[in-house]
Order: sequence, then structure tokens, then C-alpha cells
Amino acid sequence: MSWSDPARRFEPAEDVELRAELRDLLGLGPVPVAREIAPTPELAALAQDLRREAQRRSRTARRRPSWGLLAAAALPLLAALAGLGSWGFQQKSRADGLAAQAQRQESELTRLAATHAAELATERQAKETVQQRLQLASRQPGRRTAEPYLVIPVEKPARIQGEDYQRVKQNPR
Repeated sequence: MSWSDPARRFEPAEDVELRAELRDLLGLGPVPVAREIAPTPELAALAQDLRREAQRRSRTARRRPSWGLLAAAALPLLAALAGLGSWGFQQKSRADGLAAQAQRQESELTRLAATHAAELATERQAKETVQQRLQLASRQPGRRTAEPYLVIPVEKPARIQGEDYQRVKQNPR
């Protein structure tokens, strides 16, 4: 406690005695006592009012504003919520990107399926037209009517040319 502290005037007698004993042990000697001034009735009334006010203030607990305490307690929670929000935003953007990619793939698959279906339809139509032509050609009077389907003639060679082959099996006679 500093020597100029005004609260030192009201310190307990034990502290004063302890301080005097320490001063004697250190060899500093006694501290001169301030001159006593005779209190006037106005000073006594003022001192009584000040003492009463000091006691009232000491009885009432000095509390910090509760909003400050709540703000300090809510700070980590707000930081966690901000972190979760940014993580959620990143996840949402990733999900949106994946959804857009899936939609592009789906549209590409739909387009490929449509082109494949169109190719199959044109192929089927071409087959049907060829089949119809073959049926019409087979029903013409100059041809044989015994064959209801088209026979494509294949020219077979009369004999295999050259002797560059080997017989694997012998003729079973």
C-alpha cells in the first residue's frame, strides 16, 4: 500500500503495528505523526456522511454489466457459428457444382439416347424398306415364287487354287 494512499488512514491497528515493527527492524526509525486537527462540527458531519456513503458503496456489490459478460461468453459461440456457416457455404457450393455437373451429364446422356433412338429408327426403317422391296421383287412373275425370302447367290470357286495347304486329317475310307 502506498504512503500517499488515502485508504491508509483507515487501516487496522495490527497493520500499523506490523509496519512500525518492520520499520524498526530495517532501522528507518519512527514516522512523524501528522498534527492532529480538532474536528469542527461541520467536518464531523461531513466525515460521517462520507463514511456512510463509503459503507453503502462497499455493501453494494460492484457488478459488471451482464450484457458484457454475455457478450464475452457468446464470443466463442459466435466464432463457432461463423466457422460452421463458412463450412456450410463451401459444402453448398460444392453440392451445387456437383448438381450442375450431374445435370450436364444427364442432358448429355439424354442427347445420346435420343440420337441412338433416331439411328435405330432410321436403321429399322431402312430394313423395313429393303424387306418390302425384296417381297415385291420376289412376287414378280418372272421369278420363282417358291422362295419367300431373298437368296443371295455366292460364287464358289471351282477348285482351290494352289497347293499351299496341308491336310490335317486323312480321308477315312
